[in-house]
Amino acid sequence: MSPYVFAWILWVAMFFAIEMPAVFNRQPGDTLSEVVWKVFAVRGKPLGWQLRRLALLLGLAWLVAHLLSGGLV
Repeated sequence: MSPYVFAWILWVAMFFAIEMPAVFNRQPGDTLSEVVWKVFAVRGKPLGWQLRRLALLLGLAWLVAHLLSGGLV
């Protein structure tokens, strides 16, 4: 197993180690989804909300295209 594969497996494990307690403690604002919603102004319309949502949309669109194209994008 290459060091990069090991590092990505460790990264995923750390994600679940952080996310699972946050999901089950039912405190607002601690899961990844809730943090993304806050940072990218998904709920409400604070200053700069259009630019934040556009950045989220473009980033996710690129990620999906990148993963589905096998890295051609």
